[in-house]
Amino acid sequence: MSLSSMAAARRSTEPQIIEQIAAHLDNVSAPDWLVKWLIERDTLGQIYAGWNVGKSVLAVDIACRVAAGLPVAGRRTQTGSVLYVAAEGKNGIRRRFAAWQAYNECPVENCIYQTIPPVRLPGEEIERDLTMAREDIEAEHGPLVLVVLDTASATMTGDQKHGADMNDYLAALYRVFPGVTKMLLHHVGHADKTRARGASELPAACDWEFRLDEMDDFDKVIRLHNTKQRDAALHRDIYFRLVPVILGIDGEGDEYGSVVAEYFANYEPAAETTRSPSRTEREVLSLLNNLYERQRQTVTQSGHDSAGVHVLTTDWREACIAAGINPNTYRSAKDRLIGKHLILINGPHVSVLDT
Repeated sequence: MSLSSMAAARRSTEPQIIEQIAAHLDNVSAPDWLVKWLIERDTLGQIYAGWNVGKSVLAVDIACRVAAGLPVAGRRTQTGSVLYVAAEGKNGIRRRFAAWQAYNECPVENCIYQTIPPVRLPGEEIERDLTMAREDIEAEHGPLVLVVLDTASATMTGDQKHGADMNDYLAALYRVFPGVTKMLLHHVGHADKTRARGASELPAACDWEFRLDEMDDFDKVIRLHNTKQRDAALHRDIYFRLVPVILGIDGEGDEYGSVVAEYFANYEPAAETTRSPSRTEREVLSLLNNLYERQRQTVTQSGHDSAGVHVLTTDWREACIAAGINPNTYRSAKDRLIGKHLILINGPHVSVLDT
C-alpha cells in the first residue's frame, strides 16, 4: 500500500478536526433567540448592576415570561423550563415570584424550579446533583432553556478576581448545562462602575451582556443597557420601573411584599448631566495630570517609552488629600468623572480619557 493510500485510509477511520468553511456556507442558520434580539439560545451572558438596582427582579420577570411564553418588553420569547439558582436571599426570591404572579395576574408556571441547598461550582458532587436535577426537570416538563445564577460570585468556588477560578467556574457551567442559556447576575466593579466586578475572563466569555443603571431614584426607573452582543448589533436601551406589590400582613399587623418590573413602552430619559467637569473635578483632574506628567518625564529621562506610563489610583488619592481635598470629596469627584467617561480605572491604575 502506498503512503498516500495509507494516509487516506487513516483519515477515513479517525475523527477529523478540520473542515472546509466554504463547503458549509449553504447551511448557515438564523439566530435561535430565547428573547428576540436580546438573548440567544445556548449562550452565556451576564446582567450586572450595583446593589438593590433590580437584577433579581428583572431575572425573575424574564424567567416567568420565558416559562409562560410571554414577551419580555415586547420581545418574543421561546418557551421552556427554567432553573433559578438562588444563592442569595431565597426567601426574598420567593416573594418576588409571588409578587410577579399577583401583579401580572398570571400563575407562575410549574416548569420553574429553584435550588434548595447552597450551590458552588465547580464541584464533583454538586455537578452530579445538578445534572440529575436537570434530567428530572426535562423528563417532567421538556427542555431546560434557561438557568439563572444569582449571583455569579455566590455560586462559584474560589475568587471572582482570579482568572483561573473564573475559567473553572464557567467550564463547570458548560459541563452541567450544555445547550442551555446561562444567565449570570453580577455586581459592578468597586472602582469602575461601568464594568462588571472581578476577572476579565467573565465578560470576555459572555455572548451578551447588560448593565442596569438607576436613572430616577424617586420613581425607581431602571435602564437596561446592552454592552455586548457577540453576533448581533447592540440593542437599544430598555427602561422599566420597580413597582411595589403588597403580599400580605405579618403577625404585627404590618404589610409585607416585594417589587416587580414594569416596562415602559415609550420612555424619554431626562437630559444627561453635562460632560464638562465641575470646578472640583477639574482640580482633581489637574492633580492627576500632574502625576502623569511627572512620571512621563521620569520614564523619558531613563530612556524608556512613555507609552507605558501608569498612575496608581492610590497615588492620585494621596495627592488630592495633600492638596487639601477631603477624601469624601475626592471619592465623589472620582465617581462622577467615571460616570462622565473622563477617566478610566483599570485595576490599580487610573488614566484620563478626555481633558
